[in-house]
Amino acid sequence: MEAVTEAVQKKTSQRIQYYSDINEFITVTAMIKRVEEKSGKLTLELATGEEIRFDQLVRVGKVAADSYDSGYFKCDL
Repeated sequence: MEAVTEAVQKKTSQRIQYYSDINEFITVTAMIKRVEEKSGKLTLELATGEEIRFDQLVRVGKVAADSYDSGYFKCDL
């Protein structure tokens, strides 16, 4: 949550990695516009209008979600 909050405050583009609703691993570079709760789940909205639930997030910038350890990113350059 701290990495997301910091990205919103800085208003800079961040590398965001997440899994889509159909389990595709997606990497985008975009600015996080806001964080809000929708249907009882925290969601971030990108400047592109795309919405990503927190439970789909893998990494924002260089900060990984709690459920992903450093071994998960060994092949990511």
